[in-house]
Amino acid sequence: MGDVQCPRCEEVFNTRYNPVRFRAGSFYDPERDEEYEQVCEDCHRELTNK
Repeated sequence: MGDVQCPRCEEVFNTRYNPVRFRAGSFYDPERDEEYEQVCEDCHRELTNK
């Protein structure tokens, strides 16, 4: 357990105190023209609702 940073929003989550879920896979952000292998739940929601 420790700190995990979302590569898209760059927010740092402490997994001990903040039980945010991370999604693994291949997520493409057309606005930034970047692909991510792991994103936080909020970024996952934004990317899949486009």
